[in-house]
Amino acid sequence: MPPESDFLQQVKDVLSHLYDYPYLESHPLARHYWPEAGLPGPNRAQRLSRLLLEQIEALHPPGSPAKGASRAEYYFLLVYRYVEEWPLPDILQELGYSRRQFFRQQQKAIEMLAGLLREKLPPPPAQTLQLDNGLAGELERFRTRQRPIDLREVAQGVLEMVGPLAEQHNVTLTSNLPAGLPVIYGSRTLLRQVLLNILSQLITQPGCRQICLHLAANQQRIGVEVTATYDPASPEPEPKPEMGPVRHLVESMNGQWQAFEWNADGCSCRFDLPIGAEKVLLIVDDNEAVSQAFRRYLAEYRYQIVGATTGPDALRLAREMSPALITLDVMIPNQDGWEILHALKRDPATQQIPVVICSVLEDPRLAQSLGAATYLRKPVRQADLLAALTQVLG
Repeated sequence: MPPESDFLQQVKDVLSHLYDYPYLESHPLARHYWPEAGLPGPNRAQRLSRLLLEQIEALHPPGSPAKGASRAEYYFLLVYRYVEEWPLPDILQELGYSRRQFFRQQQKAIEMLAGLLREKLPPPPAQTLQLDNGLAGELERFRTRQRPIDLREVAQGVLEMVGPLAEQHNVTLTSNLPAGLPVIYGSRTLLRQVLLNILSQLITQPGCRQICLHLAANQQRIGVEVTATYDPASPEPEPKPEMGPVRHLVESMNGQWQAFEWNADGCSCRFDLPIGAEKVLLIVDDNEAVSQAFRRYLAEYRYQIVGATTGPDALRLAREMSPALITLDVMIPNQDGWEILHALKRDPATQQIPVVICSVLEDPRLAQSLGAATYLRKPVRQADLLAALTQVLG
């Protein structure tokens, strides 16, 4: 664990390079948290950036005062300065600080953030074995890492990996993996663990002679079936494979567990995975920093962010792209957000698109009366944006 003064300086340095992933990848702070390179999923730079964003959010939990309390002030200062990258004069005006007061408060905010981050440092190696490495803890690390997955490619890689194990047990591996399968979204790591676990359990069962992995798609889902054939002369193996943890993994990826059927001749394991595509979000705000912030907030989620800075562009993109949701600022020059909302709701091509008003103004009743789905007060925090997306889109 680095000395406190060194750790504080490292936190300052990371804040100044929060989105410079090549710089962060080899940063000392990244190596403190994740000593091992080549981890599955996001790289160390992405993990470190996200960790800081999460701890900044922790300074201003839901239900806390909007401003005034010290933690809330530190939160807004860090968000404006490092997350949304406002120019310093704009921050001074928004928070009512002099330059001297700003830098004094900035130092305090970074010290408080460093205290939260220091609590997240991993224990020394001697204590690592005592950490909770249960299934729930592992799932928490991967459940939000939604990425497009080529299921055929994953299945081929898994079959190649278990090939030596199958040879050792005299088991023949076959497959039916049609080309052109649609993309699914989820954690590639979790999906690999599901297939590896099923195949390795069945391969090592006494009497197993052949295993087939079969994929088939319909309009909404891809079906996965693993069948095993056993030597009729062999007694029914005991104990039977334990599929409870595998089923839990499948369901954590929004999959549907169909069946695990077992008899003396063999067994069949079936589950479905949903086909999905990225949802388009149209961000209407004349401040492009807001669109950039939303892109960072949703980098780990299944959304494509499209930005518009004017009313005409917003209306045109809404008609052309039919986004799943629109976030709309009120304070837009020439044609304000209320006018844009009114136009969206009068146009049959766009009136069904849910609109989330994002504004520094406190007027949720007006937003609701004009047809907005919900209202978020600026600055919008990642947790609030995700909650609104869940509320509106499910």
